Amino acid sequence: MKNKLISIQQTAEHFYDGMTIMVGGFMGVGTPPNLITALLKAGVKDLTLIANDTSRVDFGIGPLIDLQDSIKTIS
Repeated sequence: MKNKLISIQQTAEHFYDGMTIMVGGFMGVGTPPNLITALLKAGVKDLTLIANDTSRVDFGIGPLIDLQDSIKTIS
């Protein structure tokens, strides 16, 4: 059977400008911090982010919202 797991570094190959991402968690708890960091490092723009909440500026998806000039949120 083919291995369906990839490293966090390999996820960057799947990021692109204008993509929509759905993130789980509540107030940052349960949000994938390594994925958020990888998105920030990849420098993707014009994201649409679907999440339960926007957390805090320094936690959960907050850094993405804080550092992105053009991000649309759906919560």
